[in-house]
Amino acid sequence: MAMNFRPPEQLAERLRAQADAEHVSVQALLVKMAEDYLARHAKKAMIAREVQVVQANFADALRRLGEGA
Repeated sequence: MAMNFRPPEQLAERLRAQADAEHVSVQALLVKMAEDYLARHAKKAMIAREVQVVQANFADALRRLGEGA
């Protein structure tokens, strides 16, 4: 899938500087950044689902723990 990405010039300069510092292309830097972003958000979503499972399966125990505090 072809994409065009036209960041504001100041951001483009920062991306070029970071890519130079890491000895990679801006394209490679953007791919890595996108992968990292998606991985972080997938992990957050997984944790949120697991919290819902715990809350549903252990609602009574959680309520009792809260009453003891």
